[in-house]
Amino acid sequence: MQEIEFESQMIALKDLLKATSILPTGGLAKVIIKEEGVLLNDEPCYIPGKKLYPGDVVIFDDIKITIV
Repeated sequence: MQEIEFESQMIALKDLLKATSILPTGGLAKVIIKEEGVLLNDEPCYIPGKKLYPGDVVIFDDIKITIV
């Protein structure tokens, strides 16, 4: 599993996937999150606009992103 640390005080889930270049656009991220979901702090999440803060951990497509 690839691990990434992303520094931010607050970022929306869909924007995180775009900012880390995992997905090319926020629109695509929104659709994929709504349909397939991601793991957020070991719980399924289907909310593209979910606000993420330092300490949150997102797992998507075998990539682990930690907000620092």
